[in-house]
Amino acid sequence: MSKKSLSFKLNISIIVLLLLIVCSGIYTILMINKTQDYAHETGDNWLPSVLSTSKMSEGVGKYARRILGLLSNSLIHTGEEEKKLKEEDLKALNKYTDHINEAIEKYKKLVSGSEETELYNDVVKKWQIYDKAVRESLKINNEGKKAEAIKYVLKEARKDAAALEEAISKLATFNYNGGIKSTEKGANLTTITNITMLSIIGSSILIGLFIIQIIRNTTGSLNNAVENLKSQSVATSEIASTLKKGSEQLTDSASEQASSIHETSAAVNEITSMVNRTAENAKESTNVAAHASTKTETGQTTMQRLVSAMETIQQSNSELQNIATIISQINAKTAVINDIVSKTELLSLNASIESARAGEYGKGFAVVAEEVGNLAKVSGKSAQEIQELITSSQEQVNKILGLTKERVDEGKKVTAEAQQAFQEISTDISTMTSTIQQISDATREQEIGVRQISEAMGNIDRSTQRSQASVSSVSESAVDLVKQSKSLDTTAKDIEVLIKGES
Repeated sequence: MSKKSLSFKLNISIIVLLLLIVCSGIYTILMINKTQDYAHETGDNWLPSVLSTSKMSEGVGKYARRILGLLSNSLIHTGEEEKKLKEEDLKALNKYTDHINEAIEKYKKLVSGSEETELYNDVVKKWQIYDKAVRESLKINNEGKKAEAIKYVLKEARKDAAALEEAISKLATFNYNGGIKSTEKGANLTTITNITMLSIIGSSILIGLFIIQIIRNTTGSLNNAVENLKSQSVATSEIASTLKKGSEQLTDSASEQASSIHETSAAVNEITSMVNRTAENAKESTNVAAHASTKTETGQTTMQRLVSAMETIQQSNSELQNIATIISQINAKTAVINDIVSKTELLSLNASIESARAGEYGKGFAVVAEEVGNLAKVSGKSAQEIQELITSSQEQVNKILGLTKERVDEGKKVTAEAQQAFQEISTDISTMTSTIQQISDATREQEIGVRQISEAMGNIDRSTQRSQASVSSVSESAVDLVKQSKSLDTTAKDIEVLIKGES
């Protein structure tokens, strides 16, 4: 044992002492709990049982006195007074009966063990016998045999009451003896606990003396250790000072880096915002270009319809040319009619000449010839007017045809140019839409890239903040190390004073 280290000796001694203390504490707790169990057994089982048996005995005494009082009053009094007193005594008797039954029921919950169960059943049985005897005496009294009822109670019921009192007394004695035994067990445990605790205290004192001897034997070794501790304390203080200066410089660098990263992160956030706006504008431009492309397609469709309408107008012009041809034919037919009219007039003139030659015989024919000549003149005049109208209409139709043809040709030319322009616009808008879509895709990719850069900058910022926190922690640790070094130096001096004393 003398070759073992100080820590081993102290640890073994302290462990043994702690084991003694722990074992004594556990033993004391167990003994106290056991003593409390006996106390609880006495307080929760035996004492309530004694109290219940006391209430039973008291109830039986009152019950016996009340039945004697009832029968005595019935014997002494008569009439209404007897009836009134009898009702009051019966109420009181039933009340005592209920009290006894209640006490018996409460005690039933406290019964434990076969012996106590046997005693309890005996009390219940004898109470039922006694109560039955009392009810029998009341029955005899109600039949008018008052003196015989009192004799029955004094002779038969009193025996049953004595037997019941004896049974209750046995049950009370059983509970009293149980309480005494439980109390004696608790007292014995207390005595054993006191003896055990005294032994443990003695052992603790011996171990304490052994520890004191160990400390006295190792004081010389501690002197050298204190000197070494003082020199190490000085060296630790110098190292802590150097570490403190380095951590302060590192803290300043980390702060500057965190500030730069914060500014860079803010700039990246601003770029991200601008890229988002550009992406939104590109998206809006894409929508506008798509809308314009749709409108251009609609305009191109309208121009195609206009070309179709111009072609329809050209077909109508062809039909007008057919009408001009028909008018020319009508003009030719009118010329034929005019020729017929001229010939008719000539024939009418010849007829008039011939009728004049015929004299009286040709007068009727002359009238006819004159009428035919008049008709021919009217027809020739109408034919002339029709020919003039046809000629005028033909000129106007030809004029309209010429203007219509010129305008249709010009409209077709303008329509073709407009259609060509719309096609070129549609092509340009499609190209512009594709270009804007490419710009939008590129902007979206830029947005994703900038967002990733922003997230990376955020991660770097958080890492820098953690580094800054770590540097701050290191700086604080350096400060604490300086303080601990000073405290160590102070402690070494205190230990030196404690071991060697003040010089």
